[in-house]
Amino acid sequence: MPKTRLSAILYLLLVFGSGTLVGVASTHLYAVKASVAPAAAAPRTLAEFRARYMSSMRARIPGVTDDQITAVSKILDNTKKKFDDLRREERPTRDKIQQDQIDEIRAVLSDAQRPAYDAWRAERLKTQQQNVKNRKKAASTAAATQQ
Repeated sequence: MPKTRLSAILYLLLVFGSGTLVGVASTHLYAVKASVAPAAAAPRTLAEFRARYMSSMRARIPGVTDDQITAVSKILDNTKKKFDDLRREERPTRDKIQQDQIDEIRAVLSDAQRPAYDAWRAERLKTQQQNVKNRKKAASTAAATQQ
């Protein structure tokens, strides 16, 4: 093979190789920047929501007085109470629907599969209860640090 032909092939491989490397590097950089969490993450607790709501209200609505903030705070408390009451009223209906689902799934499973399903459900229930406990602990910690 003549020297000029060999060097042409080498240059082509070099150009395509460098293009591939630049493409991979830029894709990686873009993926890293796209996966970064937003600066203002959504509030995870009611105390965080309330604090952000009140500070945003003070910043965005000119001339808000302390009396108005107190009234809004009472409105938020009242609304929370209404939602809590609604959840308490809905709970028996939700529990019935969930129990019907469990019964229907157990009916589909064989006698040998039911114990494994029950154990799996118990494990999921324990995990859910632990998550609720962790959220309540985080909420009380957040409320204590804000005071």
